[in-house]
Amino acid sequence: MIVDDGDIVRALGFVTLYSSYLEEQIELLVKMLEPIKPYSKGWQVSDKITHAKKAIRKMNCSELSGLVEDLCTCSELFLERNELTHGRIFGGVNRPDTLKSSRLEISERQVNSEELYQLANEFWMYISAIYRPMIFDLPKAINVFLNIKS
Repeated sequence: MIVDDGDIVRALGFVTLYSSYLEEQIELLVKMLEPIKPYSKGWQVSDKITHAKKAIRKMNCSELSGLVEDLCTCSELFLERNELTHGRIFGGVNRPDTLKSSRLEISERQVNSEELYQLANEFWMYISAIYRPMIFDLPKAINVFLNIKS
């Protein structure tokens, strides 16, 4: 767990780095699910998550319900990341740091390093959360599903 040191730029770097690691883990998950539901390369992470959830639900395996829930949380994390990385953060000398959205309809808001480090740490936690069922539960569920289907 990374501790907040007050450095907003460093914190945003960890958000970007750890989110890319999680996206890679989700890519591996989608590849693993190919026998259940084929996919096309080049999808955005939101499409990969949606695809993975559909494939997992198709198997109807109760042991994987937590994985679907974790993928839903991952979607939310990536939305937060997008807000931060596609917006502009203005450091304040005599005022708080401000995030100005790239979308005109969204108001600017205050942002701080604590928020960014918390998000980075959540990305880090979900890398393991997505990986863990890929070791035993998912391969077993895929085999059971394919054997029942054939």
